[in-house]
Amino acid sequence: MSSGRSSTSTRTSSVTRPMPSVHNTPNVTTLGRAIQAGSMNIGPTNTTVRSRPISGIRQASVDRSHISTRNIPTTTLSSSQRRISNDSTRSRLSNQNQFAAATDQRSTISDYSERRTSNASNSSTLASNSNDDASSSNAKVSSIDRQNSHSPSPIDSKLKSGGLTGLQNLGNTCFMNSVLQCLSNTKPLLLFCLQENLADCLNTSSTSVMRGILMREYANLIRKMWTSSENHSVASPSAFKNTVGRFAPRFLGYAQQDSQEFLRYLLQGLNEDVSRVQRKPSPMKIDEKAEERMKEKDRAKFSWERCLLFDNSRIVDIFAGQLKSTLECSHCQYQSITFDMFWDLSIPLPRSKSSSSVQECIQLFMSKEELDGDEKPMCAKCKQKRRCTKKFSIQKCPQILVLHLKRFSQARGRTKLNTYVDFPVNNLKLNDLMDVMSESYEGPAPTYNLFGISNHSGTAYSGHYIAQCKHPFTNQWHEFNDSSVHSLNEKQQIISSNAYVLFYERNN
Repeated sequence: MSSGRSSTSTRTSSVTRPMPSVHNTPNVTTLGRAIQAGSMNIGPTNTTVRSRPISGIRQASVDRSHISTRNIPTTTLSSSQRRISNDSTRSRLSNQNQFAAATDQRSTISDYSERRTSNASNSSTLASNSNDDASSSNAKVSSIDRQNSHSPSPIDSKLKSGGLTGLQNLGNTCFMNSVLQCLSNTKPLLLFCLQENLADCLNTSSTSVMRGILMREYANLIRKMWTSSENHSVASPSAFKNTVGRFAPRFLGYAQQDSQEFLRYLLQGLNEDVSRVQRKPSPMKIDEKAEERMKEKDRAKFSWERCLLFDNSRIVDIFAGQLKSTLECSHCQYQSITFDMFWDLSIPLPRSKSSSSVQECIQLFMSKEELDGDEKPMCAKCKQKRRCTKKFSIQKCPQILVLHLKRFSQARGRTKLNTYVDFPVNNLKLNDLMDVMSESYEGPAPTYNLFGISNHSGTAYSGHYIAQCKHPFTNQWHEFNDSSVHSLNEKQQIISSNAYVLFYERNN
């Protein structure tokens, strides 16, 4: 049993690291043998871990009550810093394309040899032509996929029967188990953990608290969950939990915890462990006036490049989006616009209604909020505190959209809202919502399909977590209640007032 706890988002400065590219293509044959044999553990490391308390977490969930209202100044990057950012972007695109070609296997065993030869050729071409655009690389990958899509592979067959592994409750660890099951069914993260050369992606520099050990232990657990030869087997997350506790000491014991808070810490730790940034960039020169003269879409891109100098990893590729914050002075109408990277959104529930929809909650999060009284921010133009309005909109959509329903409140004592929130299982459309997408957002707004839910039942002081997840290879829904796993067949079994954290995957 584990109760929910109110979440507080803390934003601190980032530790930075350089961004080496990862060019190794997974050895498909060896990967297939390893999956079939169930021997997928990543070897141990001799690296010493620095264990320290975590006072805050960078790029955590975005809660509108904790977004900075100050006018963030412009950063002018040096040419060398821009090269670091651009090289990292090309490296990330190259790595993603090579990995997709190797892991999205639909060919027979005899085709694997041909495919590996083709991949090696493509990898060499990409290395010698690092300035080729991403569309050309994607076209090569798509061509390979079309050529080899005529029959399923042994790896596909193994994965279709995998992932239905329960997790032991070690004592109030249902909060952790529910998050692990949702992440286990997050397809891009799963495939990243299953690639053979994952060890080459680990950040063992001093800029990672765990020096790659947290990702190593997480991947070992995920591989056990997906390579078990027994149907509905049970795995122990004990070793993983101990490792998480070394990164975030609050999870060392067996106290009741909040699943969304655990998710934030885990993603931060995994992000550090596979970060492409391994040393601090040079000091930045701030030029606020120059940034104000830039077009909004250019400011957004510039801000994103700035973020990648500090946080750049496969975890960022999968979970990170960008939020636009507009602060308008009610006295002089001056607008201060800033951009923030986010990994999940904490969206409020209507307080006076017994039922709502996730679209209404998103709309409420994005709506204008008046800042007055003690909340008055400093107007950059008036040079004094003024009554202002604050509004959010989405500038960049993530591949995986995580929505945290704010059911727990500290107001008038710790309480839980049992509001029934309806949410679409398929085709969550953000562009159907008014003023949710930024005016400078480029391209069609994506739609999202639900694939995971962390549910909380009970009160704010005592409760229990379970997960409901859609299998990434069979599309069958299952419920994971610690060590128990069973199928779900009805939509009514998925949508309930217990939904707490929703996981959506972008489908376009």
